Amino acid sequence: MNRTDVNPWRVLLKAFALYALVNLAFAYLQPSVGNFSVYNWLVQGRERMPYEREIEYYPVSHTIPVYEDMDAMFSSHIVSQPKQADEYRVMLVGDSSTWAFGVTPQENLTGQLNALKLKACDGRRIVFYNVAFPLPYVAKDVLIMQKAREYEPDMFLWLVTLDAFRNRTIYTDYFLSPYAEEVLSLVDDYQLKNLDTKDVRVSSFWEQTLIGQRSRLKKIILLQLHGLPWAATGLDYYYRDWDSLSQDQSDSLDSDFGNPDEVNFDETLFEVLRAGKGAAGEAPLLLVNEPIFVASGSNSDIRYNDFYPRWIYDDYRAYLETQARVDGIPYLDLWDVVPAAEFTDSPFHRLPAGEKFLADLITPSILNLTCSK
Repeated sequence: MNRTDVNPWRVLLKAFALYALVNLAFAYLQPSVGNFSVYNWLVQGRERMPYEREIEYYPVSHTIPVYEDMDAMFSSHIVSQPKQADEYRVMLVGDSSTWAFGVTPQENLTGQLNALKLKACDGRRIVFYNVAFPLPYVAKDVLIMQKAREYEPDMFLWLVTLDAFRNRTIYTDYFLSPYAEEVLSLVDDYQLKNLDTKDVRVSSFWEQTLIGQRSRLKKIILLQLHGLPWAATGLDYYYRDWDSLSQDQSDSLDSDFGNPDEVNFDETLFEVLRAGKGAAGEAPLLLVNEPIFVASGSNSDIRYNDFYPRWIYDDYRAYLETQARVDGIPYLDLWDVVPAAEFTDSPFHRLPAGEKFLADLITPSILNLTCSK
C-alpha cells in the first residue's frame, strides 16, 4: 500500500489561512451573535438583565453581565418574547435600585406593579418589564431605551437619582465605547455638550475580528451556559446578608459633585434628559426621582445619607423639576416617600414593602399616561 506523506507545514499554513479568512469574514459581516440565544425557547427568559456585581458569584447567581452586547442582554430577557395583542408594555429603566439588588423579581418594583394587574385606558393588560441595568448613569439608560424600542414599548418608566447625572470613565468603558456609533449620533442629534466622549471612538476593522471580540463572545457563550441552572433554580443574584443603615451621619458637606462653590448642574448630564425623551419615541415617558434613605439621627440636618448632603440634593431636586418641565417630560418627585426602615444597606435599595409602597404611589400617574395617546 502506498503511503501519502503529510507535510505538517502545509497543514499549518492551510489552518492559519482558514482562521485568518474566518476572522476577516466575521469582521466584515459583523453578525449579531447576541441574538442567538437559548433563552425564551430552550429555557425561560430572564426577568432582569443579566448582572452580578462580583465575579466569584457568577456561578452562584447563574449569570454574567454582557455590557458590550445589548442583543445578548435583550435576547436573554422575557421582553424579547412576541408582544400579545392585548398587552400594553411598560418598560422600567434605571439603575441598581430599579433592577433591585437583594430583592427577587417577584418582590421588586416591576413585580409589585405586575401583581396589581392594571388595565390601560384602552382595556389592554399592562405588563411591566424590568430592563434596568445596575449602573447609575443616564447615558446608559438612553442607549437601553433606544434598543428597547425594538420590542414595542407603549410606555417608559425612567427612575433616576442625582448620582446618575455625572460622568465617570469606568461607565464610558462599559457602556459608551461598545456603542460608539450610537453615542456619537446621540451627541450630534441632541447637541450633548457635557457627555464625556473624548475616549469614545468607532472600533477599527481589526477590533471587530474574532480575536478583537473574544471577550464579548466568551461572555455571550457563558450566558447561554448559565441558562439551564438559571431555569432550574430561578436564581439570578447572590442574596447577601446586610447591615441596616445608620440614622447618624457625618457633619461633612462633601459631595461627589464637589463643594457648594464648585457645583454647576449646567455642566453635568441633565442635558441627557432630552435625549431620553427622544429615545422613547412615540411612547410616553414618565420620569421619577427615585426614593432615597433619609436619616433622622445626628447630623441629619446636614446630610440625608452617606451619599447626599442636604445642600446638593435640595438643589438637584429643584433643578431636575425645572429641567423636566423645560423638556416636556411628565415628572414625579418621590424622593422621601419610602420609610427609612424599608431600605437595605444602601440609601437607594428598597425592601419588598418599600417596593410595594412605591408601586402604589406611581400607579395613578401610569394609568393617566395610558390615556395620553
